[in-house]
Amino acid sequence: MIAAQIQTAALATLMLAFVLVNANQGNEAPSWGKPPRWPPGGPHRKPNIIIFNADDMGWGDFSSYGHPTQEWGPVDDMAYEGMRFTNFYSASSLCSPSRAALMTGRLPIRIGVWGDGRVFWPNSVEGLPRYEVTIAEALKEVGYVTGLVGKWHLGVNAYSPSDGEHMPHHHGFDYVGTNLPLSNAWQCDEEHWHMKNGPFPLFCYLYKNATILQQPYSHYKMSEAFVNDATGFMRDAQQQRKPFFLYYGTAQTHADMFSSNEGFRGSSKRGRYGDNVREMAWTVGAIMDEVKRMEEDFNTLAIFTNDNGPLVQICNEGGDAGILKGGKMNYWEGGVRVPGIFRWPGHIKAGITTDVVASQMDIFPTLMTIVGGSVPDDRIIDGQDISSTLFKWLPEPQPEPTSKLLNRNHPGNEPRMLVWYCPDTTDPITVRYGSHKFHFVTQTVWTKEANFNEPGRCGDGGFPLQQNVQCSWCSLDQPEECVTQHDPPLMFNLDQDPNEAYPLDVSLPHHKAVLDEMMPKLQAFQASLIIPPPLMTPRDDAVWPCCDGSFPDCGCNYQYLGPVPPPGDASPSSKEFLDMMIDPENDNYIL
Repeated sequence: MIAAQIQTAALATLMLAFVLVNANQGNEAPSWGKPPRWPPGGPHRKPNIIIFNADDMGWGDFSSYGHPTQEWGPVDDMAYEGMRFTNFYSASSLCSPSRAALMTGRLPIRIGVWGDGRVFWPNSVEGLPRYEVTIAEALKEVGYVTGLVGKWHLGVNAYSPSDGEHMPHHHGFDYVGTNLPLSNAWQCDEEHWHMKNGPFPLFCYLYKNATILQQPYSHYKMSEAFVNDATGFMRDAQQQRKPFFLYYGTAQTHADMFSSNEGFRGSSKRGRYGDNVREMAWTVGAIMDEVKRMEEDFNTLAIFTNDNGPLVQICNEGGDAGILKGGKMNYWEGGVRVPGIFRWPGHIKAGITTDVVASQMDIFPTLMTIVGGSVPDDRIIDGQDISSTLFKWLPEPQPEPTSKLLNRNHPGNEPRMLVWYCPDTTDPITVRYGSHKFHFVTQTVWTKEANFNEPGRCGDGGFPLQQNVQCSWCSLDQPEECVTQHDPPLMFNLDQDPNEAYPLDVSLPHHKAVLDEMMPKLQAFQASLIIPPPLMTPRDDAVWPCCDGSFPDCGCNYQYLGPVPPPGDASPSSKEFLDMMIDPENDNYIL
């Protein structure tokens, strides 16, 4: 009798479960705090997306990437709670070309983001071309609200009647919070740590939308402003019940060496640079905490990376590439290998470390796969969809990727090939091909030890006595002691020698076979390039930003430059000032 009652009750329970399951089929969205399934089996909410893009960080600057004394922080939490890439690359070793590539999924040289200036300056006439499609524009097409806070560095042109022709509000961003059009920390040093005669407001201004807020910005609470603008944008998007895309360009890590938040001064055993890493990471944590308060954590894909390697030339005040050679402005691993962290609870398995070779250019096509969007089909996209790598660790069956990730760890696939071009040349300088790296041109590396041992470079405890950016160019017309051409190229096995200390003998058959396999592919790749004119070359003082003094500490830059020159003509005072600023023997040298 009792057994029959139990059997009847069990059958009733199963029938009720069947009814409930069928009643819930076709729901448009899961609950706000509940992790939806991936891959999607039906209609689903598009995830919120946050890209944290730091500036001048070293591959080895975080505890989770091996730094022995940097304190654990929110970025390390992201790595612990998501997937950490150990072979993640920027497309350039300088800010503007790297950021342009991330935004478009295309090599900087395809976009025209190359030239004599190497980055966009306050007097750059051009910027990221308006005809290029950005991640923000593509996400808007599928229903996203888009916002930007922090560093932009893809052009301004304040003289333009369109009020900042190249600013982010012209590139798909609905909301533009407090932002830095560019970032030159040393020119903004009010406390005179590094500049006896600074600051030079000429390079130190903040924008909100297309309006200058304040200059100089060193005592402006940038961290708090960035966090307040970012979290406010996210809350507004939630009220609209729309998915949001936030591009958060964190300030130059060494930009806060005269620190914008006093609470972080002296907080790191690593010193001032460690303080700045902690402050930058705190902003990341504050934004992620807000995501959790909004109960959006399971529906938010967060990505952390940075634009290029560390500025090792400024001794102990810059970042650390860990085991890797080189840093910002060169194309050794330390200049282009960067942190890459992807976190999405319930979708990307926590605690995964992968050595798959990937690029920041992969972010664009990968996001389009995830949200059901599309990349432009009228141009070459250099990035690849890496969604199969992000989600392959989940227990459920995964869909076939829309494009294969070519990597040495996937038998049967060809090796992944990444090509780098120096911003002042159009010839390839470096190629990664599977496990191997080929250098056609190398730059002299100014290590911290060399800086310290050379009189006048680094003082007590690694304090920079002057900025050292010698040998930062890579065109062949540079001094012989700085730039060396290699034919055949230098070859390294990065699995065995990530420090690029031991070149392989390319005359040996097994090494030559790899070189012979790579070269035809590189030649075909070169043939696919249609190189636009160099957009970073044209500069004109007439486009330099200037504000009317209506905001605190905001004045007209032309008090330093003299009268506003007409387009195409630079005033003598402007030339004299710039000549002084680009003198490598002067401690006010611009980066």
